[in-house]
Amino acid sequence: MGGAVEGDTSNQGKMRGMRKPGKDAYGAKESLKQTAANVLMTLALDDDNKNAIREAGGLKRLVSLLSSPDNEVQLNVLGALTNLALNDDNKVEIRDLAAIPKIIALLESTSEDVQEKVVEVLWNLAGNDENRVAILYGGGVKKLLDLLPSGEEATNPGICSKSLGALANLAVHHENQVSIRELGGVKRIAELLVNSNHSRTKERAANCLENLALDHENRELIRELGGTAALVRLLSSSTDAWMRAAASALKNLSVDDESKAEISANDGLKALIELLKNSDMQIVGKAAECLGNFALDEAHRTRIGDMDGVVLLLALLDHNIPDSTRLAAVGALLNLAVEDECKSKIRANDGISKLVPLLNANLPVSLRAVAAMTLTNLGVQEQSALAIRDASGVHLLIQCLNQPTDDVLQEKAASALWNLSRVDSIKATVRKAGGIPFLLGVLEASKFVPAVENGLGTLLSLAETQENRFAISQAGAIGLLIRQLESPHPTVVEKAAGVLWNLSHEESTQHTVRQLGGLKPLIDLLQSDSPLIRFNAVGAFPLLTELEVNVKDCVELGVIKPLVEILSSDTNVLLLQNAAQTLGNIAEGQMEHQNLIREAQALKKLCEVMSTWSEQQEEDTNQPGAQNRQELLAKCCYAVWIICDKNEVNQTAYRDVNGLPGLVKLLDPTFEDALLEMAAGAICALCEGSQQNKESFRECQGIQPLIELLEHKTDSVRLNAAKALCHLAENHENRSIIRTLGGLEKLVKLLAT
Repeated sequence: MGGAVEGDTSNQGKMRGMRKPGKDAYGAKESLKQTAANVLMTLALDDDNKNAIREAGGLKRLVSLLSSPDNEVQLNVLGALTNLALNDDNKVEIRDLAAIPKIIALLESTSEDVQEKVVEVLWNLAGNDENRVAILYGGGVKKLLDLLPSGEEATNPGICSKSLGALANLAVHHENQVSIRELGGVKRIAELLVNSNHSRTKERAANCLENLALDHENRELIRELGGTAALVRLLSSSTDAWMRAAASALKNLSVDDESKAEISANDGLKALIELLKNSDMQIVGKAAECLGNFALDEAHRTRIGDMDGVVLLLALLDHNIPDSTRLAAVGALLNLAVEDECKSKIRANDGISKLVPLLNANLPVSLRAVAAMTLTNLGVQEQSALAIRDASGVHLLIQCLNQPTDDVLQEKAASALWNLSRVDSIKATVRKAGGIPFLLGVLEASKFVPAVENGLGTLLSLAETQENRFAISQAGAIGLLIRQLESPHPTVVEKAAGVLWNLSHEESTQHTVRQLGGLKPLIDLLQSDSPLIRFNAVGAFPLLTELEVNVKDCVELGVIKPLVEILSSDTNVLLLQNAAQTLGNIAEGQMEHQNLIREAQALKKLCEVMSTWSEQQEEDTNQPGAQNRQELLAKCCYAVWIICDKNEVNQTAYRDVNGLPGLVKLLDPTFEDALLEMAAGAICALCEGSQQNKESFRECQGIQPLIELLEHKTDSVRLNAAKALCHLAENHENRSIIRTLGGLEKLVKLLAT
């Protein structure tokens, strides 16, 4: 960011030379006007008088005198307007009185004193955007640039330096940044910075470049003209004003990689770190802001750390340091703390115990917010997270959710708590420190979406433990979360569904979700266009459908169709797992539900999913994700088992979609125990009471792998394999094959286990 530069007040309120009494009436009137204007100039040094003069109509009268042919009248009027223009309301009224073009016209005066006074007025008027544009369109920018020397030292350094001050204020506005460049002003200003020997001129040229550097093309031009290197040299000067102005300009220039490289190549990074030791806290703050830009890049972060930048920045967090400087230092540490090595260095140098107190409620909200952001970055490392907890950081972050606060502070504090709560022991700390009601308060009262998102993220993490799930539910969270499912913001919906998923591990929550009308919105979310929303919504249903009463309501609310659609169209293995498991839960012990699931083509879709994912399993047995694929296949087998259990129509339907060969392929003894158990269980359910399935299973060469599973290491696998063979053995031909394949011997051995 750039900013307005304070006007030169060295001549304000000084009485200008008075006329000697004249003989004519005209001279007496001009003398009277001159004197009145001079008195008003002096009175306008006081803030209350600035308002009183405006309210008495003084501005209008003063503006009317700008056209006076008398230089002394002009000077005193301009002096009065200079002081009055320090007031925001007066800035507006002077513009509304169409005074700006009249003031600019006086730059054509042959009197350098008048020109200088005009520059002072324009400098102060340029304190708001509307006036900056009005001065541009009134030709003021060009006329001010014309007052600057080109390639030589100024003959009137006062006018030159004040013109630079006015241009610095004007350059806050983008249109002026462009106009100054197109008029050749950047070149002229950069030359003055490099070549001038006048102290104020050098300082004001740097002020100009600070604001001009808000524009990308200007930054490139400043660098090409040698302005960046010249500013770096000023960092090591003995003049505080130069160092302050140079650091401010470099702060804006250093947003570009090219400028950072130029600054670094001229030892600017080292000079900036050295400035952190300066006694002038304004210089220190600007240097810290500049280092914050460098800290966005990995290579520079390492160099800052190697040059003791982290240690020096941490020293600036002391309570005796001005808040503005502490804010700049924390901002730099925030960017440094994205690097693991810097995180460790901050912790090793007791940085966490210095950062945590910056969350205190009696400090500015902006400082607290940046401190919270820094703790968010640090909290990614468990060791740092525990250090934050031990320094009472959890308690203070929770306080940041309450008044005095604002949207941004709530967002950043909730973000820090989210990271911290990933550490299991800190989950309990947040609960015991009373954090859950404050987090719910953010959900209930905040309209700021990022704050709500981070609050939900923290609750999502906290709800991974049973104690916290009870505490969150008992604090009234379920109703709030259900309302968040209707949010127009997908990220809020996604996280709210995720919290409900975690909370639904508890039976009490399963009841409460139903009682508060949460099943319907969750079912609706199964058809969301957002994969993340679908993922979290379907994740809750294997838990919610553990209750028979919930199953009944879910079926009535139409849950089966969207679950089957997920099997048809989704490719996320975990999402498919939960959809399959939910269908199994819904079918359990309910023939009516089994039939509804069959009619929705779920058996066909389950068969297709198993075929697709078993092929991938064969190809990528040792690849990452193989375990998740086997879990998916296991849950599909579970669903087939429950949907077809004691349901002859469904048994036939599964055979008709050619599902039996797929089950046989899953009897590979190298597969996970759970998959083998469920596959054998599904075969058992499909063959019980179905003569045709017994025959079809034999024809699929399924008997031999079942016999081999009788020697599996896991009891549950052996049990389900034996049960399946029991049903298959009801067929005469199958009995013969079981004997021929050595099944009898293996079954006899089981008697001895």
